[in-house]
Amino acid sequence: MRLVAAIVALTIAAGGPALAQEPVDPKDRAALNACLDKARREGTRPEQCIGTVEGPCLKKPDAETTIGMKECSGREIDVWDERLNKIYRDLLAGDLGQLQTQRVPPSGKGRKITGADILRDAQRAWIAARDKKCDAAGLPMEGGTGAGLLTMACVLQETARQALWLEDLKAER
Repeated sequence: MRLVAAIVALTIAAGGPALAQEPVDPKDRAALNACLDKARREGTRPEQCIGTVEGPCLKKPDAETTIGMKECSGREIDVWDERLNKIYRDLLAGDLGQLQTQRVPPSGKGRKITGADILRDAQRAWIAARDKKCDAAGLPMEGGTGAGLLTMACVLQETARQALWLEDLKAER
């Protein structure tokens, strides 16, 4: 629960989706990129790459503790979060972000907005939903050290899937 509260606080303070993690290890970034490149070449689902950093990390002796497990999850969250934030910035600055459109709210009066406005709203809504969902994910082990592990596992899954969704959104343009 503290992790989710910290994520929410950092997100609000940063004014965006960043989780304010440690700098990404270039080896972790390279491992994920290699997996995603292979998935694209072979036509397999990129979701299979979720766990590319965490999995091998968890097999090391120092990952046998809760702290070690959280560190492994955190390393992969950092890689996916970096990827998510890069594609998000690219989308805001690119064609989709610059797109001029009109939306009609329930009030019935249309208003002109940009794609960047829509993307920002979508990302903020996703952050709120992820935080609530991942807070709930820890409930089965509430009060124990496993709650934080379940929460982090959720954050990893949700962050990776959002990064992949944003990449698909950019690719469709």
